[in-house]
Amino acid sequence: MNAWSNIQISPEDPEIIRINKLENTLGTLPDNVLKIRELITRFEVCHFKYQQHIKKIKDSVLNLRPNVDASKIGLHHIQHGESSWEQDNTGRSLIGQQYIWALKVWSNDREVSEFPEKYNKVLGQKIQKWLGSKNPEKLRLVRLLMARLTWDWASYERLQHGGEFKDIEFQACRMDICHYAFPKNLDILLQAIGQMKAVKENRFEGCGSFDHHIERFLKNEFLNLINMLRVLLDKGKSDKNELIRAWLIACLAKTIKEDIHLSLPVFEL
Repeated sequence: MNAWSNIQISPEDPEIIRINKLENTLGTLPDNVLKIRELITRFEVCHFKYQQHIKKIKDSVLNLRPNVDASKIGLHHIQHGESSWEQDNTGRSLIGQQYIWALKVWSNDREVSEFPEKYNKVLGQKIQKWLGSKNPEKLRLVRLLMARLTWDWASYERLQHGGEFKDIEFQACRMDICHYAFPKNLDILLQAIGQMKAVKENRFEGCGSFDHHIERFLKNEFLNLINMLRVLLDKGKSDKNELIRAWLIACLAKTIKEDIHLSLPVFEL
C-alpha cells in the first residue's frame, strides 16, 4: 500500500518532499512504527468513526505502538459475506446487508424466501418503489452499486461503462456503509437511479466528502498537531524516538490538511 494512497498529492509537493526526507533520516523503522504509519494511510475523512480513529492514531504515536491491528479493520464489513453482520456491534453491516438483499430482490437475482428473518420487508418495498421498472442500464447501475457496497472488485470493474450515465456511475462508486451519511445518502442515490438522473452535487455525500462538523473538528485537530510537531522536532534533535513521533505527526497533519482542503502549512515558515 502506498503510504499516501488515501489522499491526492503531487510528488513535487514541498511538504511531501520534506516529510519523506525526514523519514529517510530515520533509517530502518521498526515494524510497530510502520504499522502506525499504515493506520494513518487508512484514515478516512468520511468514516463515521473518524473521531475515534484520530484519537487511536494519536495514542499510538504517543506510545510508539499501534493500539489497533490494521489487519482487523473492516473485519465485519459486508464484503466478507452475508453473515458478517452477526459479529458487527455497530449495526451498520446488518443495515447494509438488508439493502443488498432488497436490491437483489428488485434485480430478480434472489427471492425474498431465500433470505433470513432479518430481511427488512419495509425497506424492500421502499426500494421497489424508488427504483421502479427495470431496464438494462438501470439493472447495470444497481449491480454496480451492489458490487461497490460488497467490494466485489471484479464485477465493479466490469460494470463501469461511462457514457450517458457516467455521473450516476461515479456516485455509485462512492458509496459505502462506513460513510457518515449512510444510509441517507444511499436512499437518495437509489431514488436517483430510479429516475436515471444523478443526485445534484450539492446534495450528494459520498466517499471523500465531509460536512461542517467534520471540517471544524479536523481543523482543530490539525492546529493541535502542528503545535505538537513543533515541540517534537525540537526534542528530536537529541532523541530519535521523538523524531519518529514528529514524522508520524507530520504524516497525519498532512493527511488531514489534504482531506479537508486546508491552506495552512504543515511546517512553520
